Amino acid sequence: MGWWQLPLMLVMAPWLPGSPGTQARGPGLWQWVALVFWLPGVHPCLLCFWPNVRQVRLCQDITGAPVRDPRHRHCLEDIDQAAASLASVTVGSGQRKALQEIVMDALHFLEKEKGKKSFEVSLQEAVNTIWVKLSQLEEAPACIPPCGYQPDAHVFQCATCRLKECQLPLDCPVQDVQVHTDEAITLLCDVPFATPPNLSVTWMFAKDAHTQDLALFEELQVAVEGLFNLTVQDPAPGTVACHLGVPSEPLARKYFYLNVSEGSVEAEQGLQAQFRAVLHWPHGRTSGIHMVFLTLGLALGSMVLVLLLLQVLTW
Repeated sequence: MGWWQLPLMLVMAPWLPGSPGTQARGPGLWQWVALVFWLPGVHPCLLCFWPNVRQVRLCQDITGAPVRDPRHRHCLEDIDQAAASLASVTVGSGQRKALQEIVMDALHFLEKEKGKKSFEVSLQEAVNTIWVKLSQLEEAPACIPPCGYQPDAHVFQCATCRLKECQLPLDCPVQDVQVHTDEAITLLCDVPFATPPNLSVTWMFAKDAHTQDLALFEELQVAVEGLFNLTVQDPAPGTVACHLGVPSEPLARKYFYLNVSEGSVEAEQGLQAQFRAVLHWPHGRTSGIHMVFLTLGLALGSMVLVLLLLQVLTW
Protein backbone atom coordinates (compact mmCIF):
# COMPACT_ATOMS: atom_id res chain seq x y z
CA MET A 1 0.00 0.00 0.00
CA GLY A 2 1.42 3.40 -0.98
CA TRP A 3 1.85 6.24 1.51
CA TRP A 4 -1.02 8.11 -0.06
CA GLN A 5 -3.54 5.28 0.03
CA LEU A 6 -4.31 5.31 3.77
CA PRO A 7 -5.94 8.79 3.87
CA LEU A 8 -7.67 8.02 0.57
CA MET A 9 -9.16 4.83 2.03
CA LEU A 10 -10.28 6.75 5.12
CA VAL A 11 -12.19 9.13 2.91
CA MET A 12 -13.63 6.58 0.52
CA ALA A 13 -14.37 3.86 3.11
CA PRO A 14 -18.02 4.88 3.63
CA TRP A 15 -18.62 4.38 -0.12
CA LEU A 16 -16.94 1.00 -0.49
CA PRO A 17 -19.27 -1.99 -0.91
CA GLY A 18 -19.90 -3.84 2.29
CA SER A 19 -18.66 -1.05 4.48
CA PRO A 20 -20.73 -0.31 7.59
CA GLY A 21 -22.79 2.82 7.18
CA THR A 22 -22.54 2.79 3.38
CA GLN A 23 -26.08 4.03 3.08
CA ALA A 24 -25.98 6.22 6.13
CA ARG A 25 -24.06 9.27 4.99
CA GLY A 26 -21.13 10.49 2.90
CA PRO A 27 -17.64 11.31 4.18
CA GLY A 28 -17.33 13.87 6.93
CA LEU A 29 -15.53 17.22 6.69
CA TRP A 30 -12.38 15.94 8.36
CA GLN A 31 -12.18 13.20 5.78
CA TRP A 32 -12.35 15.65 2.88
CA VAL A 33 -9.61 17.72 4.52
CA ALA A 34 -7.46 14.60 4.65
CA LEU A 35 -8.11 14.00 0.96
CA VAL A 36 -7.16 17.56 0.01
CA PHE A 37 -3.76 17.32 1.65
CA TRP A 38 -2.91 13.73 0.80
CA LEU A 39 -4.42 12.89 -2.54
CA PRO A 40 -1.54 12.82 -5.07
CA GLY A 41 -3.76 13.28 -8.12
CA VAL A 42 -5.06 16.74 -7.11
CA HIS A 43 -2.99 19.77 -8.08
CA PRO A 44 -3.59 22.95 -6.01
CA CYS A 45 -4.69 24.89 -9.10
CA LEU A 46 -7.52 22.44 -9.77
CA LEU A 47 -8.62 22.68 -6.16
CA CYS A 48 -9.37 26.36 -6.74
CA PHE A 49 -12.33 25.44 -8.91
CA TRP A 50 -13.04 21.71 -8.93
CA PRO A 51 -13.90 19.70 -5.80
CA ASN A 52 -11.52 16.77 -5.32
CA VAL A 53 -14.40 14.31 -5.07
CA ARG A 54 -15.32 15.04 -8.70
CA GLN A 55 -11.83 14.11 -9.83
CA VAL A 56 -12.04 10.85 -7.90
CA ARG A 57 -15.40 10.10 -9.50
CA LEU A 58 -14.06 11.07 -12.93
CA CYS A 59 -11.23 8.56 -12.67
CA GLN A 60 -13.63 5.94 -11.38
CA ASP A 61 -15.85 6.47 -14.40
CA ILE A 62 -12.95 6.56 -16.87
CA THR A 63 -11.08 3.52 -15.58
CA GLY A 64 -14.04 1.57 -14.21
CA ALA A 65 -11.67 0.56 -11.44
CA PRO A 66 -12.07 0.87 -7.67
CA VAL A 67 -10.14 3.50 -5.78
CA ARG A 68 -7.47 1.06 -4.60
CA ASP A 69 -6.77 -0.15 -8.13
CA PRO A 70 -3.48 1.05 -9.70
CA ARG A 71 -5.38 2.17 -12.79
CA HIS A 72 -7.33 4.65 -10.68
CA ARG A 73 -4.14 5.96 -9.14
CA HIS A 74 -2.53 6.40 -12.57
CA CYS A 75 -5.57 8.35 -13.76
CA LEU A 76 -5.25 10.80 -10.87
CA GLU A 77 -1.53 11.11 -11.45
CA ASP A 78 -2.10 11.86 -15.15
CA ILE A 79 -4.50 14.67 -14.24
CA ASP A 80 -2.01 16.04 -11.71
CA GLN A 81 0.83 15.98 -14.22
CA ALA A 82 -1.25 17.68 -16.89
CA ALA A 83 -2.35 20.37 -14.43
CA ALA A 84 1.13 21.01 -13.05
CA SER A 85 1.87 23.60 -15.72
CA LEU A 86 -1.11 25.65 -14.55
CA ALA A 87 0.77 26.47 -11.35
CA SER A 88 2.49 29.30 -13.22
CA VAL A 89 -0.78 30.85 -14.40
CA THR A 90 -1.71 34.28 -13.09
CA VAL A 91 -4.60 36.37 -14.37
CA GLY A 92 -5.99 39.75 -13.46
CA SER A 93 -8.37 39.79 -10.53
CA GLY A 94 -11.21 40.59 -12.91
CA GLN A 95 -10.38 37.48 -14.96
CA ARG A 96 -10.69 34.98 -12.12
CA LYS A 97 -14.18 33.91 -13.14
CA ALA A 98 -13.05 33.50 -16.73
CA LEU A 99 -10.18 31.28 -15.55
CA GLN A 100 -12.60 29.18 -13.55
CA GLU A 101 -14.84 28.71 -16.58
CA ILE A 102 -11.84 27.69 -18.72
CA VAL A 103 -10.74 25.02 -16.23
CA MET A 104 -14.29 23.76 -15.67
CA ASP A 105 -14.94 23.50 -19.41
CA ALA A 106 -11.78 21.42 -19.82
CA LEU A 107 -12.80 19.00 -17.09
CA HIS A 108 -16.31 18.72 -18.46
CA PHE A 109 -14.71 17.93 -21.81
CA LEU A 110 -12.95 14.96 -20.20
CA GLU A 111 -16.26 13.75 -18.82
CA LYS A 112 -17.96 13.99 -22.22
CA GLU A 113 -15.10 12.32 -24.08
CA LYS A 114 -15.11 9.28 -21.82
CA GLY A 115 -15.11 6.14 -23.94
CA LYS A 116 -14.77 8.01 -27.27
CA LYS A 117 -10.96 8.05 -27.29
CA SER A 118 -8.10 7.25 -24.97
CA PHE A 119 -7.95 9.25 -21.75
CA GLU A 120 -4.42 10.44 -22.51
CA VAL A 121 -5.50 11.93 -25.85
CA SER A 122 -8.56 13.64 -24.33
CA LEU A 123 -6.46 15.00 -21.47
CA GLN A 124 -3.89 16.52 -23.84
CA GLU A 125 -6.65 18.09 -25.93
CA ALA A 126 -8.18 19.59 -22.77
CA VAL A 127 -4.84 21.06 -21.70
CA ASN A 128 -4.22 22.53 -25.17
CA THR A 129 -7.64 24.15 -25.10
CA ILE A 130 -6.93 25.67 -21.70
CA TRP A 131 -3.76 27.36 -22.97
CA VAL A 132 -5.43 28.65 -26.11
CA LYS A 133 -8.18 30.28 -24.07
CA LEU A 134 -5.72 31.66 -21.52
CA SER A 135 -3.79 33.39 -24.30
CA GLN A 136 -6.97 35.28 -25.20
CA LEU A 137 -7.47 36.77 -21.74
CA GLU A 138 -6.57 40.41 -21.21
CA GLU A 139 -3.47 40.91 -19.09
CA ALA A 140 -3.71 42.80 -15.83
CA PRO A 141 -1.95 46.20 -15.78
CA ALA A 142 1.34 46.35 -13.92
CA CYS A 143 1.58 47.85 -10.45
CA ILE A 144 2.79 51.44 -10.71
CA PRO A 145 5.05 52.59 -7.86
CA PRO A 146 5.52 54.26 -5.50
CA CYS A 147 2.13 54.24 -3.81
CA GLY A 148 -1.58 53.56 -3.94
CA TYR A 149 -4.02 50.70 -3.66
CA GLN A 150 -4.43 49.53 -7.28
CA PRO A 151 -7.21 46.89 -7.49
CA ASP A 152 -7.04 46.62 -11.29
CA ALA A 153 -3.42 45.46 -11.00
CA HIS A 154 -4.18 42.64 -8.55
CA VAL A 155 -3.59 39.17 -9.96
CA PHE A 156 -5.06 35.77 -9.12
CA GLN A 157 -2.40 33.09 -8.62
CA CYS A 158 -3.61 29.69 -9.72
CA ALA A 159 -1.03 27.85 -7.60
CA THR A 160 -2.19 29.46 -4.33
CA CYS A 161 -5.83 30.19 -5.22
CA ARG A 162 -5.31 33.71 -3.85
CA LEU A 163 -5.19 37.29 -5.04
CA LYS A 164 -1.82 39.01 -4.95
CA GLU A 165 -1.88 42.75 -4.31
CA CYS A 166 0.67 45.33 -5.38
CA GLN A 167 1.96 45.65 -1.81
CA LEU A 168 2.55 49.38 -2.20
CA PRO A 169 1.87 51.85 0.64
CA LEU A 170 -1.23 54.02 0.55
CA ASP A 171 0.81 57.08 1.52
CA CYS A 172 2.78 58.69 -1.30
CA PRO A 173 6.09 60.45 -0.56
CA VAL A 174 5.83 64.09 0.51
CA GLN A 175 6.39 66.50 -2.38
CA ASP A 176 8.24 69.73 -1.53
CA VAL A 177 6.64 72.76 -3.20
CA GLN A 178 8.36 76.16 -3.33
CA VAL A 179 5.91 79.05 -3.11
CA HIS A 180 5.74 82.74 -2.17
CA THR A 181 3.37 84.23 0.38
CA ASP A 182 1.69 86.54 -2.09
CA GLU A 183 1.02 84.06 -4.89
CA ALA A 184 -1.64 81.41 -5.46
CA ILE A 185 -0.77 77.78 -6.07
CA THR A 186 -2.90 74.94 -7.46
CA LEU A 187 -2.35 71.38 -6.22
CA LEU A 188 -3.49 68.35 -8.20
CA CYS A 189 -4.57 65.14 -6.48
CA ASP A 190 -3.94 62.66 -9.29
CA VAL A 191 -2.39 59.18 -9.51
CA PRO A 192 -0.85 57.37 -12.51
CA PHE A 193 -3.17 54.35 -12.30
CA ALA A 194 -6.83 53.89 -13.23
CA THR A 195 -9.41 54.94 -10.65
CA PRO A 196 -13.20 54.60 -10.51
CA PRO A 197 -15.28 57.45 -11.93
CA ASN A 198 -16.67 60.09 -9.59
CA LEU A 199 -14.00 59.34 -6.99
CA SER A 200 -14.32 61.22 -3.70
CA VAL A 201 -11.46 63.48 -2.59
CA THR A 202 -10.80 64.92 0.87
CA TRP A 203 -8.32 67.78 1.36
CA MET A 204 -6.47 68.29 4.68
CA PHE A 205 -3.82 70.63 6.12
CA ALA A 206 -1.20 70.36 8.87
CA LYS A 207 0.11 73.83 9.72
CA ASP A 208 3.86 74.35 10.18
CA ALA A 209 4.60 70.63 9.81
CA HIS A 210 6.39 68.47 7.25
CA THR A 211 4.48 65.28 8.06
CA GLN A 212 2.37 62.30 7.04
CA ASP A 213 0.88 61.87 10.52
CA LEU A 214 -2.88 62.01 9.92
CA ALA A 215 -3.49 62.99 13.55
CA LEU A 216 -1.92 66.39 12.83
CA PHE A 217 -4.22 67.23 9.90
CA GLU A 218 -7.47 69.15 9.86
CA GLU A 219 -9.98 68.78 7.05
CA LEU A 220 -10.19 71.63 4.60
CA GLN A 221 -12.97 69.99 2.60
CA VAL A 222 -15.14 66.98 3.37
CA ALA A 223 -15.09 64.21 0.74
CA VAL A 224 -16.42 65.63 -2.52
CA GLU A 225 -16.64 63.78 -5.82
CA GLY A 226 -14.23 64.95 -8.47
CA LEU A 227 -12.51 67.71 -6.43
CA PHE A 228 -9.03 66.86 -7.72
CA ASN A 229 -7.73 70.46 -7.78
CA LEU A 230 -7.14 72.73 -4.80
CA THR A 231 -6.09 76.37 -5.28
CA VAL A 232 -4.44 77.93 -2.21
CA GLN A 233 -4.41 81.71 -1.94
CA ASP A 234 -1.78 83.34 0.30
CA PRO A 235 -0.27 79.98 1.30
CA ALA A 236 1.12 79.31 4.78
CA PRO A 237 3.89 76.86 5.68
CA GLY A 238 2.70 73.32 6.28
CA THR A 239 1.63 70.11 4.57
CA VAL A 240 -1.46 69.83 2.39
CA ALA A 241 -2.77 66.29 1.94
CA CYS A 242 -5.45 64.80 -0.28
CA HIS A 243 -7.22 61.50 0.38
CA LEU A 244 -8.48 59.66 -2.73
CA GLY A 245 -11.57 57.55 -2.06
CA VAL A 246 -14.01 57.33 0.80
CA PRO A 247 -12.39 57.13 4.27
CA SER A 248 -13.25 53.43 4.64
CA GLU A 249 -11.79 52.46 1.24
CA PRO A 250 -8.84 54.73 0.43
CA LEU A 251 -6.93 54.37 -2.83
CA ALA A 252 -4.07 56.76 -2.10
CA ARG A 253 -2.98 59.74 0.00
CA LYS A 254 -0.78 62.46 -1.48
CA TYR A 255 1.18 65.08 0.50
CA PHE A 256 2.47 68.52 -0.54
CA TYR A 257 4.77 70.44 1.81
CA LEU A 258 4.47 74.18 1.16
CA ASN A 259 7.89 75.74 1.63
CA VAL A 260 6.80 79.39 1.77
CA SER A 261 9.22 82.27 1.29
CA GLU A 262 8.53 86.00 1.77
CA GLY A 263 6.73 87.74 -1.05
CA SER A 264 8.95 88.68 -3.95
CA VAL A 265 6.47 88.34 -6.72
CA GLU A 266 5.82 92.05 -7.11
CA ALA A 267 9.53 92.87 -7.31
CA GLU A 268 10.06 90.03 -9.76
CA GLN A 269 7.15 91.26 -11.84
CA GLY A 270 8.71 94.73 -11.93
CA LEU A 271 11.99 93.35 -13.22
CA GLN A 272 10.17 91.32 -15.81
CA ALA A 273 8.31 94.44 -16.97
CA GLN A 274 11.59 96.37 -17.37
CA PHE A 275 13.12 93.47 -19.25
CA ARG A 276 10.18 93.34 -21.63
CA ALA A 277 10.45 97.11 -22.14
CA VAL A 278 14.11 96.78 -23.15
CA LEU A 279 13.25 94.02 -25.60
CA HIS A 280 10.63 96.22 -27.25
CA TRP A 281 12.68 99.43 -27.78
CA PRO A 282 11.97 100.89 -31.25
CA HIS A 283 14.59 100.28 -33.94
CA GLY A 284 17.03 103.23 -34.37
CA ARG A 285 16.43 104.50 -30.84
CA THR A 286 19.38 104.33 -28.51
CA SER A 287 18.97 104.22 -24.78
CA GLY A 288 20.59 106.80 -22.50
CA ILE A 289 23.21 104.42 -21.18
CA HIS A 290 24.21 103.51 -24.72
CA MET A 291 24.66 107.24 -25.52
CA VAL A 292 27.06 107.58 -22.57
CA PHE A 293 29.19 104.68 -23.81
CA LEU A 294 29.19 106.15 -27.33
CA THR A 295 30.36 109.58 -26.11
CA LEU A 296 33.14 108.04 -24.05
CA GLY A 297 34.26 105.98 -27.04
CA LEU A 298 34.49 109.07 -29.28
CA ALA A 299 36.45 111.03 -26.67
CA LEU A 300 38.98 108.25 -26.20
CA GLY A 301 39.35 107.86 -29.95
CA SER A 302 40.10 111.61 -30.32
CA MET A 303 42.74 111.50 -27.61
CA VAL A 304 44.50 108.57 -29.24
CA LEU A 305 44.53 110.40 -32.60
CA VAL A 306 46.09 113.56 -31.05
CA LEU A 307 48.82 111.54 -29.34
CA LEU A 308 49.70 109.84 -32.62
CA LEU A 309 49.99 113.19 -34.45
CA LEU A 310 52.25 114.65 -31.76
CA GLN A 311 54.49 111.63 -31.95
CA VAL A 312 54.80 111.97 -35.73
CA LEU A 313 55.70 115.69 -35.51
CA THR A 314 58.45 115.09 -32.97
CA TRP A 315 60.11 112.66 -35.34
